[in-house]
Amino acid sequence: MRGAGTSGAVGPDGTVAMLVCAAQLGALLAGSLVVGFGRNDEYERAPGAPLGLLCVLVFGPPLLLFVGSVHTFLMTMPADLAAQAAARRANGALWQWRAASVVALGAVYAAAPAAAGAPYLHSWAWIAGSGALPLLGVAWFRRGERRRGRPYRRGEVWVRVLPAGFLLTVTAMAACGLALATGVVGAYEAPRLTEAEMPGVWESEDGRAEIRLDAGGGAVFSRVPYGSWDEEGRCDGTGTWSYAPGDGAVRGTVSFVVFQDGCPLDTWTVGGTAERPELYALFGDPDGGDVRILVRGTAP
Repeated sequence: MRGAGTSGAVGPDGTVAMLVCAAQLGALLAGSLVVGFGRNDEYERAPGAPLGLLCVLVFGPPLLLFVGSVHTFLMTMPADLAAQAAARRANGALWQWRAASVVALGAVYAAAPAAAGAPYLHSWAWIAGSGALPLLGVAWFRRGERRRGRPYRRGEVWVRVLPAGFLLTVTAMAACGLALATGVVGAYEAPRLTEAEMPGVWESEDGRAEIRLDAGGGAVFSRVPYGSWDEEGRCDGTGTWSYAPGDGAVRGTVSFVVFQDGCPLDTWTVGGTAERPELYALFGDPDGGDVRILVRGTAP
């Protein structure tokens, strides 16, 4: 990337790349918020609190600009410089070298998330794709400069990119809202377990709590948590269980009766996945309380 006054460049190339990157990240964030606030989570808790949304609105724009600057320094600028150098020394259109540079850089940078456990090809695609729109923005402004015969000033870049970024964000929000309304972005579906699949051991991930269900309807409880608005505790003892299978949007539930006094376990709900089913209960505020989870273990 070359600065203002250099032949063939849009003055503040870095500003273009930074703003375009921030705009695409903002559109992605806005779409994610629409999806996140448009449905409950897998434990039927309501979307995030208004305070969280306020923090996003206040701190989001400067954070997006910062990330856009880092992305420009690490991705857009090296890819553009490499493409221009290759185009001067070899055959091929500049846009082809830009595409190749972005793909090559994406392959290098994808090694970091892959080392942390993320799928390499998935990371490669996301990182390489993130450089496409900023490079297109730089190319568009350079064509405009050639038509005008003079470089754009930074203020002119802001005036042109910000409305486009706003339009991109609105479009992303509308598309995600439509996807939610039409079911393209499906809601979470709990596994459909039969009563015959319920007997066995259900235990907390830390191993402290456990319920053993037998096929005859008996249950053994060990440090199983219970809670209400004003009280929390743990149950030990024996009792019974009964299962109500899910139907449509209604999830399956397990109701418990504990023979010992002072153990109101009440009802737990089926969640998780078919490969890793769970029983969970919400304590406190139904819209945002704490969730307690028991994971299916081995049969007794």
